[in-house]
Amino acid sequence: MFVVCVDRDNDLGRKAKVEGPVIGREKNLDAAKKLILADPTESDANTMFAAVAKLLEAEKEYKNAEIVTITGQGKIGLQADKEINRQLDELQKEYIIEGWILITDGAEDAQVIPLLQSRAKIISTEQIVIKQAQAVESTFYTIKEALKDPGVARLFLGIPGIMLIAYFALGMYSIQAMALILGTYLMLKGFGIEERLFDFFRTIISSATEQRISVVMYVAATLSPLFGIWLAYIQVMSSEFVDVTIDAISAIRITYPFFALAALLIIAGRIFDAIHFKKTYLIGKYIMQATSVIAVWSILDAGTLVFLRQADLAWFPANIMLAIIILVAAMRISSIFDIRNRVTKALIGMTVMSEQGDYLGKVSGVDKRKQLIQITNPETKKKTEKTMKQFALKKGRIIVTA
Repeated sequence: MFVVCVDRDNDLGRKAKVEGPVIGREKNLDAAKKLILADPTESDANTMFAAVAKLLEAEKEYKNAEIVTITGQGKIGLQADKEINRQLDELQKEYIIEGWILITDGAEDAQVIPLLQSRAKIISTEQIVIKQAQAVESTFYTIKEALKDPGVARLFLGIPGIMLIAYFALGMYSIQAMALILGTYLMLKGFGIEERLFDFFRTIISSATEQRISVVMYVAATLSPLFGIWLAYIQVMSSEFVDVTIDAISAIRITYPFFALAALLIIAGRIFDAIHFKKTYLIGKYIMQATSVIAVWSILDAGTLVFLRQADLAWFPANIMLAIIILVAAMRISSIFDIRNRVTKALIGMTVMSEQGDYLGKVSGVDKRKQLIQITNPETKKKTEKTMKQFALKKGRIIVTA
């Protein structure tokens, strides 16, 4: 039985430099002390102390009660939940989890309930409310706390800072530059592209840190669109503006191959990462993505040429038919990597779970002739065999169904 405290926005890591999962009473007390010393207003520290108190109560009811603090990663969202899932997997490999007693300080951490329930049932929950002597009404304090949020800081500090630098550096063109910077940011924010870009840059940093080949692909993908935009700008500046629409579309067409190349480089990087992390079953999906990029580029370029009257109208449907043929061929090729309905060596090393979420071990061997896999539990060293009818591949894991 685990008393679990969840720090979804990773205040523990950012402020106290303590990485999750934090397992055990003494380690949790030490981590909570470091966090409360780093920030006396931090509610997560109080929640951890409350979890330790709850552990003492749980030990009276359960023989194998233990405490753990799970941390997320940076800003709350997908990255945080992925990190929580990773730590839960790590915990499940070392311990048999019979249930959870969840201690939380608010609604954000309570959102991890489905993640916990996928591993074991939740026996009890308790929300810790921090009492204060008086209400915090200072506007300055409120603004200071709000600016600690990376998204708010980028909007109210980062963008104005870039605009001031542009005003200083570009002189008479500063107004246009400032409008471009602000307009670009609002567009990225409005269409939800901002977080994807930051996720992409985090992927680049992760690839560089782990010295993966994919970092070269990701850096090249970042630079490729910039070259396309620069060439389009030169094209516009050198045009005679006889027909503004034609000139603009001709310039935009120049960027097509650079954006397509960027997408293909990103996909190539993901393929290298899939090989690096032994997830070759994903390569088929990436092949389809790459083929789709090429097909869209071909159709878009054909339509643009027809609009610019540089190609016959028949050129557009011809490209659509060719794209369909290529996509069908790519589907056949990608099916080679589809291991959902067959036993291959690509399954070796995958985590094996029961339908209830219990960790069973990893795939240590396969028998293609008998269509079965061998599962080894690293803790008990016990080996079991399952046939194709007894397991299914879901989200990169083997789920035993019988």
